[in-house]
Amino acid sequence: MRRTRWTTVLACLVTTAVISFVLFDLVLRHRGWVPGLTAWGAAVAVVMTVLVLVAGLAVRRLREHRETWMTPIGAAVTAAGAQASALVGVLVGGVYAGELVVAVIAPSSPAMCSLAWTAGGCLLACLAWSAVGLLVEHWCAIDMSDDDEDGGGRGSEVPGSGAPA
Repeated sequence: MRRTRWTTVLACLVTTAVISFVLFDLVLRHRGWVPGLTAWGAAVAVVMTVLVLVAGLAVRRLREHRETWMTPIGAAVTAAGAQASALVGVLVGGVYAGELVVAVIAPSSPAMCSLAWTAGGCLLACLAWSAVGLLVEHWCAIDMSDDDEDGGGRGSEVPGSGAPA
């Protein structure tokens, strides 16, 4: 599995924000309203952030060979979940960013002010979810230091490297 690049995450955020801005602006201009938001989006993003972070901390303990509840299979699932969190967080956050921009540039009203605050809070929660996903994905990355400590056991030679197989 390849690690997620921050440029990919940024491109997903900007693309989703632009598309949602255009759609919400069209709805506002032609229908006179924008779909409302509740704080449930932020609540779900915060719960997912905590779950990914707890699993990521367990993976760090596993990699440090300390006592933990995490298994190697669980670490692989955590890595996949962290990558998904990084991408889903910015995709959903892009929708909230588009709605935030529409609420800010729309004529001032109590409904638009409330929408701006809600969209801003949900956007921050989704950005935190994505950032934690990228961090945990970094913690789950496997390099050569994760090999066994002995390093000289049978079968550790790489065929074709000049070492006997």
